[in-house]
Amino acid sequence: MSDVELQPQNRSCLGSIARTLAPMQALAATITVTSVMSGVVPLTQTALSSGGPVMMVFGFAFASMMAFTIALSLADIASGFPNVKGGLIEYSRRLAPKKYSRFSAWVVGWLHFFAFVTGATSCAFSFALFATSAIEIATGAVPQRWVTVLIHCVVSLAFGVINALHINVDMASAVWHVLGPIIVLLTIATSSKNPPPPSWVFSHFENQTGWTNSFYVTLLGLIQGAFTMTGYDAPIHTSYGIKNAALKVPQGILYGFMVSFTMGEILILTFLFGIDDIQAIINPAVSGISAVEIFVRLISSCGTTCILVIFIGTFFFCGQGILKACSEIGLELAVSGAFPKSEYLSQVGSQGQPTRIGWLCVGMSCFLGMLYLGNTTLLGAMSSAIAIQLNLVYSIPIALRLFFPNPTRFQPGPFTLGRYSRPLAMVAISWSCLGVFIFSLPGTYPISAENMNYASILLISTLSFILGYWYFSAKEWFGIEKKQSEFHDENQARMEAERGLPMSIVRDGPMQEKDLDEIEDWLDHLERDLRDLK
Repeated sequence: MSDVELQPQNRSCLGSIARTLAPMQALAATITVTSVMSGVVPLTQTALSSGGPVMMVFGFAFASMMAFTIALSLADIASGFPNVKGGLIEYSRRLAPKKYSRFSAWVVGWLHFFAFVTGATSCAFSFALFATSAIEIATGAVPQRWVTVLIHCVVSLAFGVINALHINVDMASAVWHVLGPIIVLLTIATSSKNPPPPSWVFSHFENQTGWTNSFYVTLLGLIQGAFTMTGYDAPIHTSYGIKNAALKVPQGILYGFMVSFTMGEILILTFLFGIDDIQAIINPAVSGISAVEIFVRLISSCGTTCILVIFIGTFFFCGQGILKACSEIGLELAVSGAFPKSEYLSQVGSQGQPTRIGWLCVGMSCFLGMLYLGNTTLLGAMSSAIAIQLNLVYSIPIALRLFFPNPTRFQPGPFTLGRYSRPLAMVAISWSCLGVFIFSLPGTYPISAENMNYASILLISTLSFILGYWYFSAKEWFGIEKKQSEFHDENQARMEAERGLPMSIVRDGPMQEKDLDEIEDWLDHLERDLRDLK
């Protein structure tokens, strides 16, 4: 250890810098996990077939507006629970009535964990699919299905390495997510020789689903926007390390949401103005992917490969961010004993990273990816399964606060919706329920084993596991040890209040760097109080 590291003032300075940059990290994490390109690009073919340009533009805007009510409601709750570890799991436990608190935390925890495992799998698979497309365009050779699975497993392992080594790439990811759509925009703007008229972009309705009911097709057209605008809860998982979290976390949620929405609409409009033949894009003959086929028809194969690198990098950054969040949620479950061998899985690395639970997530992702060898449609249902599970995860704490209000369990923070909290919560819950229904709909007609939407089957299987595990085992032990720990924490907090000192000072054991940061934060508050008195 160097002499600089031994100086307490330097450690304090570094802690202050880390807390100052934490809000930017939260914003970067939101942009990474939301990742509009990871949602818009793979679902371009589905969106063009289910409503076409008009649904891509206005359907995305409508779905984003509805999702914004969820983001507002979660930001309101997060402001009332600053510096709380466990995120939405802990929110659900605290907001629920006492007899349901452990059950609600159990359901939210497992749904969130499965959603992020599926999300990391989807990103790794999208990486592999677009990588094989790049190989095909560059060489003319069509890679076999096992090559796609191999790439998927290698990328999943890379996610695990980044998590295990505690490498923070959030800022690089945010830059990539911002510059990527700009490069795509400039490429299409300078290459398009015969762009469609604005009237076509903003009014053309396309239906190649086989369904004749326009309202049904309109619902299918909302899938792209509803799937893309998820993941904005990322700052909640990092709120424990943010100074003034009661205000900064809600800001991170809302700022990240607005940035993602803006980039999403720009990306969609860019794609639409690059289409010269919608039938050729919906049925891509060269690349096999609609979003890539747009560039195949506009630029050279070398240029298309460069664009593919942008897309592939986006999937990589998004996937590693989701895996990191997944390992954090899995750690919360492991600490409570939810996994077999939880004592082993709950051990963390030298910097506090949940390494072992992260590798478990990687293993599950690789297993799901191998299903592609036997059934290509099952992995297609993962996108729908992610959105369904996240909608349920978001709606549970919002519903608990709406239907079981209790001022002793929740006090609004500095960011509050006030009298609008209840109507916005009702809209948010209604949209979540509608989202579960939309993502369970079959996308094409006639329905067959090849085009069936298996998302509902995945949801039923997931809920059967969660509820069965609870009924037959977990209800006897889940959260019991945590309650004892919380009783100890309450005693510590009471000592803190009596002495007027932060908990770090009265805690037993050697003082850590985070304890110094907590003391410094307490001194900052004391300084402001003294200034107000003067």
